[in-house]
Amino acid sequence: MHRRIATDEVDELLAAHVADQRAAIGTDATASAIQAAVATPDQVLYRNAFGTADPEASQPTPVDMTTPFDIASITKSLVGATLAMQAVDEGLVRWQTPVAELLPAWGEHSDSRGADATFLQLLNHTAGLADWHPFFEDYPVDPTPRQAQENFEAVIDDIVSMPLEGAPGAVHTYSDLGYILLTRIFERLFDRRVDELAQHRIFEPLGLQRTTYVPCDQPPLQRAVVTEDCPHRNRVISGTVHDTNTNVLGGLSTHAGVFSTADDLLTFARHLLAIDRGEPTDTAPLVTRETLQFGWSTAAGSHAGHHLAGWDTPSGENSSAGRGFHPDHTVGHLGFTGTSLWIERRLGIISVLLTNRVYPTRDNDRIKPLRIAFQERIVPPP
Repeated sequence: MHRRIATDEVDELLAAHVADQRAAIGTDATASAIQAAVATPDQVLYRNAFGTADPEASQPTPVDMTTPFDIASITKSLVGATLAMQAVDEGLVRWQTPVAELLPAWGEHSDSRGADATFLQLLNHTAGLADWHPFFEDYPVDPTPRQAQENFEAVIDDIVSMPLEGAPGAVHTYSDLGYILLTRIFERLFDRRVDELAQHRIFEPLGLQRTTYVPCDQPPLQRAVVTEDCPHRNRVISGTVHDTNTNVLGGLSTHAGVFSTADDLLTFARHLLAIDRGEPTDTAPLVTRETLQFGWSTAAGSHAGHHLAGWDTPSGENSSAGRGFHPDHTVGHLGFTGTSLWIERRLGIISVLLTNRVYPTRDNDRIKPLRIAFQERIVPPP
């Protein structure tokens, strides 16, 4: 079914939230850069870009549809969830495999309540782990490759030794820590570094030419949109990961670290939506329909929270997905840098909104109403 959206209205909305001067962001505007795209399985409904990649550059570069953005926690769905489904499809793991079987250190050090924590509970944030820890205060930022590996080993030990916040399955705590553990699990299951796994198993097969990690053994990504004026790194972040804990890990994790574009994320989401609907895909399917549909089902979630197997669902009266994206039929994810990806499965609508709302400071919450307004321009409330 073909749909239409008022592209002029979307242009007007997004353009009004962009500032070409740093001082206006957070007061009169939301970001210096915005990129957005909307599609159905067979039709691109909207795509446009606004602003500048770095307003303080001597010659600011206008943002276009090829400009890379730090997608932050959308990495959890793009990489974490996809590798998890592939591992299940290949018989390397089951959804209910105990974490202790995958990470022996978990069984040696974890709170005794965590003995029954499962692979799926790491994915849906119910393994009992805390939400976050400032590892960047404990280990060197901007590490060398050797320091990054040492940091990673130490952080894994720290996480498995932390007391749990509750019994697995009983509490829901959105946890980056669980996805750091998943990074180690995937690297062991597939015997490759996570950026290599993502490149060879996801990005290359789908032709995502502008999607990449930026590990510390490589130079910063050129033309990327700037993010925070980071007090821990004493500079404006450009072309390297914004998330400071991921920086400590050398830029590589499944909780954050990927740079991408709205077009590439549309390609990824349209591929999954075609699998979900049992329709032909342009390339070999990344995952089986059975595994995808389980990962997107309520069976992959928990009574304690609203996350599924690496994906989020709309929650609360003011969900960032907007009132037109029905919570029973929608999966997606937000990113702290000001990014979002939502898939309305029943309507067959995919929306991607990328911004750098953390520039120059993360203390800017104007992204909340912008996300809702954007979504409701695409699918108005019933």
